[in-house]
Amino acid sequence: MPKLTLQFEGIVLKEYPVGPGVTIGRLPDNKVVIDNPAVSGHHARVFVEGNSVILEDLQSTNGTFVYGRPVTRHVLHHGDEVLVGKHQLVFDVSGEPLAAPGPAIQGLGDTVYLDTKQHRALRAGIESARAEANRPAPSPRRAVTAPPASRRVGLLRVLSGRSEHAEYELEKHTALIGRSATAQVRLQGWFKPYVAVAIARSGDGYVATLLGGKTLVNGQPLTARYQLQDGDVLNVSGLSMQFRWKDGVAAESAA
Repeated sequence: MPKLTLQFEGIVLKEYPVGPGVTIGRLPDNKVVIDNPAVSGHHARVFVEGNSVILEDLQSTNGTFVYGRPVTRHVLHHGDEVLVGKHQLVFDVSGEPLAAPGPAIQGLGDTVYLDTKQHRALRAGIESARAEANRPAPSPRRAVTAPPASRRVGLLRVLSGRSEHAEYELEKHTALIGRSATAQVRLQGWFKPYVAVAIARSGDGYVATLLGGKTLVNGQPLTARYQLQDGDVLNVSGLSMQFRWKDGVAAESAA
């Protein structure tokens, strides 16, 4: 089974099998918990899509990197080194040990804190890398190009249950539903899951992935990744919402 090996400065801390909905972050409800100020509460996730294992950044503050390059969504290959904060996650598709565990570090565990100077240096490096990645390539001559095609935007319309808003537009690449402060759709109630569902763009549509608690789609339990269709009804821990295309754009309009 594919796995992720958590390392710090070359020392193996822990190994995690890759399964559906493996989240990485600072909060304790994540599968891979990294208690580090440079790591967001829900920083990234790794999941299986078809025959591929996908790494996806969850709009983290400091970014997710593969071999030093910032990524939003990346197909993992054997041996890929993922940087989250100051920790490394090495992807092993075979499930065999990549390195012998290093000596135990007293008081380290999975927790590493960065001082202010280190944190500023990290942020400066990240911003520089992002600026370089987003810089357009020089063109030898001026050309007229057509504007990019607009992407359909979905929304969640609340049917019943306690919520802060009547509708939630899914404009971001990934929207989280849960009790967490980072969730776009905040579940009301102390015993609600921190993160229940992630809804991410996939091509010209949206895919819902169960991360915690109980969710129904059209009355059926959500157990794996599900491609949302116009009119689908989601019940997430008692909050009922309907997925619709914004401004009445039907799925067939893109055909």
